[in-house]
Amino acid sequence: MNKLSVLKGLAGALSLSLLAGLAPVQAQNADSAMIDQYAQGLGSSNISQVTSISELSDVDPNSWAFQALKSLVERYGCIEGYPSKVFLGNKATTRYEFAAGLNACLDRVNELIAAATADKVTRDDLATLQRLQEEFAAELATLRGRVDALEAKVKELESQQFSTTTKLDGSVVMAVQGSGANSGSTYFAPSPGVGATPFTGFGAAFGDRFGVETPVLGSAANTSFVARTSLNLRTSFTGQDELLIRLRGVSGQDAGNVFRGVSSGLGTLFYAAGPFGGAYDDSATAAPATNGIASVNFDKIRYTTPIFGESFRIFAGPRIDLFEFFDTNSFANNEEVDFSSGFHINNPLTTFIFAGPGGGFDWELSPAFSLRGVYIAKQGGGAFSGNAGGLTGSGTIAAGETEFRAGTAKLKLQYSTFSETVPNGGIPAGLGGGTVLGNNMFGNITSSTTIAGGVNAEWAVTPSLGIFGRYGFARSYVLQPSNSAVQYFPGGSTDGISSTTWQAGLSVGNLIVPDSVLGVAVGQPIRISGGQVFVNTASAGFPTGLTGLSPSGTEFNIEAFYKFPLNDRITITPDVQIITQPGNISTNPTITVGTLRAVFTF
Repeated sequence: MNKLSVLKGLAGALSLSLLAGLAPVQAQNADSAMIDQYAQGLGSSNISQVTSISELSDVDPNSWAFQALKSLVERYGCIEGYPSKVFLGNKATTRYEFAAGLNACLDRVNELIAAATADKVTRDDLATLQRLQEEFAAELATLRGRVDALEAKVKELESQQFSTTTKLDGSVVMAVQGSGANSGSTYFAPSPGVGATPFTGFGAAFGDRFGVETPVLGSAANTSFVARTSLNLRTSFTGQDELLIRLRGVSGQDAGNVFRGVSSGLGTLFYAAGPFGGAYDDSATAAPATNGIASVNFDKIRYTTPIFGESFRIFAGPRIDLFEFFDTNSFANNEEVDFSSGFHINNPLTTFIFAGPGGGFDWELSPAFSLRGVYIAKQGGGAFSGNAGGLTGSGTIAAGETEFRAGTAKLKLQYSTFSETVPNGGIPAGLGGGTVLGNNMFGNITSSTTIAGGVNAEWAVTPSLGIFGRYGFARSYVLQPSNSAVQYFPGGSTDGISSTTWQAGLSVGNLIVPDSVLGVAVGQPIRISGGQVFVNTASAGFPTGLTGLSPSGTEFNIEAFYKFPLNDRITITPDVQIITQPGNISTNPTITVGTLRAVFTF
């Protein structure tokens, strides 16, 4: 074997060794094309050949690398510089630039070999290359083994991966809660009773106006353990859209199961099981277990995508959450990271029906202005010809929102109108019935509609201090026969049944612990503030004559939490709630609720 062929083989081996050390996987066709571009001078139009080291103005003769550069330039002619006659020796090189430069040097070596320039390529050069190969034989073998192992691992992952387009994330919320009222006190839950057959309404807007349930002792609530697990599968088909499928399971009860009707019927822990056969967050319709076992439901399935540009997005699905798109707030909108009470998550009037089949849009007209619209039918999958379901039956909400932004301040103006379902059963024969703001009503009510308005404001005063507030007002109207023994807002009045709600608070970040958050809020859940009913027969189970519908008391909720992170994935949050005149009943005792919450995200 002659000297030239040996040198070619060693030069090839050296180039493969260097590339193997820098590239743990084989170059793809696209990489090879890019290397060819650099090698041909197309990868950068600013590179030019130099023939003398003196042409490079920024190479210091005293530099430790001067002799190496001088040898490569003047002996082999395989160093390139920029047209401005600089080498930029401290500039980071890309893998493509390295491969192109190495290839240029090897091409030059091959030219010298082919030309039999023995004065340029000597036996000493050959011996040096051979010694290098022998000296680093073990390292080269190790690198080849690592590359082979990595290639095998990549193939295994590719064959076993779940999806190339779907990501999985999730969270687990665990909380221990204790609650109670003054020793020896009793709590009366709101209950619109009809005669001797009381039945429970979901909310407490009317307070004790329609009677109360059997009292419970203020010490009746046990300490309970609550848990909620959520798994989110997020798939994108275009890179800008998202199909979200959420699996969720809830177990354990909160204080709202004992002191029913507090916090607008949304509970003291929004992630717990409610008292009326489901979860407060509407993720489960059957009663969640109390032994730690959680039945899993597909509680959210929605698809969102931009159309006509990124500024206009639409969303739709068989199961969406209204409060994901509407009435959002940076400081009070997520029960996992801020306030636990369902009341402080949203405006309970403008988001009264907050989950079900539906869709909407989010249109950002400018950096300072957005429009949103949402329509949800709570039982949108129903096909029965009555008015209890379907996309256009009872139990629907249409909501619109305009958002104004100025610096770190946001203002949202809201409008929503919703209809409620017909009687849920349990109403004595001949008395009809229906629901208004979640309360079962007496009298021949065939349907009810509520028109609500709201304001949602927030301001990040500093990076660590924010303030927020919400206000909601509404009028509810009922449809009933003109000859009904019970008439709401009688005498031709169109005032309807009015109601209000509000909340305000502040958020302080990085207090004592970095990335911690202290939040404090106070508010009034939904309360009837006006409206009248006329009863012309005592058999209705209600005093005859004209009477108002406002309750005797006004509930106020005060909540404070301090969230501090253990790391990027685990947070611990103590939370305290004080509820005065709970259920909008003036004689009810103050309830104190303490919670310790842990949230794990992954």
